[in-house]
Amino acid sequence: MNTRIAPLRTPLALASLVLLAACGSLAPPVPVAQPGLPATFNAAAPPEAPPASAAHAWDTFFTDPGLRQVVGLALSGNRPLRANAEAVERARVLLQVVRAPTMPEIEANASTGRQRNAGATVGTASVGLNLSAWEIDLFNRLGDLRDAALLRFEAQQETQRAAQLSLVAEPAAAWLQLAAARQQLTLAEALRDSLQRTLALTQRQYDAGAVSGLQRARAQAAFEAARGNAASAATAARQARLALDVLAGQPVPEAWLPRAQADVVSALPAVPEGLPATVLLQRPDLRAAERALAATSLDIGAARAERFPRITLTAAAGRRSGDLEGLVSNGSGFWSLLPQLELPLFDAGLRAARADAAVVAQRAAVAQYEAALQAAFRDVADALAVREGLQERLEAQRAQVEATERSLRLAEASYRAGAASQLDLLDAQRQQAASQQGLVTLRLLEQVNRVTLLRALGGGWGPTARPS
Repeated sequence: MNTRIAPLRTPLALASLVLLAACGSLAPPVPVAQPGLPATFNAAAPPEAPPASAAHAWDTFFTDPGLRQVVGLALSGNRPLRANAEAVERARVLLQVVRAPTMPEIEANASTGRQRNAGATVGTASVGLNLSAWEIDLFNRLGDLRDAALLRFEAQQETQRAAQLSLVAEPAAAWLQLAAARQQLTLAEALRDSLQRTLALTQRQYDAGAVSGLQRARAQAAFEAARGNAASAATAARQARLALDVLAGQPVPEAWLPRAQADVVSALPAVPEGLPATVLLQRPDLRAAERALAATSLDIGAARAERFPRITLTAAAGRRSGDLEGLVSNGSGFWSLLPQLELPLFDAGLRAARADAAVVAQRAAVAQYEAALQAAFRDVADALAVREGLQERLEAQRAQVEATERSLRLAEASYRAGAASQLDLLDAQRQQAASQQGLVTLRLLEQVNRVTLLRALGGGWGPTARPS
């Protein structure tokens, strides 16, 4: 039902109508999620308030400049990620479509013409400004719709950041894999060269009659096995380089690649101790879910406002005259102000159903947000559990490397002095190489675990973490 009100007699009435818009929003407060998570990843207390700031700058996380360049190159060449970025930009532009109704739309017009009436020709000319059906936002319906659209746009931005962060792990892991493959190649070549020297020594001893043919055959077999392993390691290094080039979308400059003897431990920062659970709230996917949840409260406010009266305003002002020349000199001014009241009387429960649906959607958004929080907590807890075992294994492996290096030095000295057998020397060489290769593998696993934590925590350790 629409009831038209008579024209107001003074422009001051416009100010009175605008003041009615101060009635405020009908949106309820945003619900507080209750995921039931501990405050830290090894305590049992409710989570604290979210950190004041969140970090999504993955490039500040990697300490190796070459690794940062490689990751940046891979992201810039990722076609789906670029398409998502364009979609976000399009959403930003379309956001103005939602914002526009909250402001009045004013149009300028001018017209001139002549018409014949009752045997006389009459000229007309007019200029003016028109305000067409501007809704006075009494209960902030348009404002809630605008703010909800803004929150959903921000959620889309965070979703884009989450997609970017998930892609960061792939080139980073490939770079670390290449570093490990090159180190494994270096170790395999060192063992091959060592066994080649042993074979040469055994051959001289055999020629002198000091050792048997069996000992020479053993030295030959050990060398050939090491030579084959070195060739396999070289193939693995080439494959790792090719995989990195594929992820980057082009050949990666050699200057950005890890050196054969580079210590991959220095490529990423150390994981701090005592990570608070609130660091999860910097994850882009959780921030997107948080904004989507906040938007549902505004949806409820807009749906509730639809059940209340709505006032729109149409206004016009200008001058008219019988000809163009007289518009300024002797034209007559005119203005009109026509408010219109729309009062919903009967809609078969449509508006009430929309409000109820908005409330149900909010409850679903709360459940989704809590589920996302729990899943994020589990991701980090699992990565930290793996990390705890890796630290102990790394310590044991380092000790084993030191022990096998001492054993090899003693075996070489004893073999030259005739106090140790050839089997003792070959066994010491194999054990030393195996322990070093095991250390490289564990270091790779530890570094990949840091990248996993980087993704699980949303781009870093968070502003409240205590570095170790």
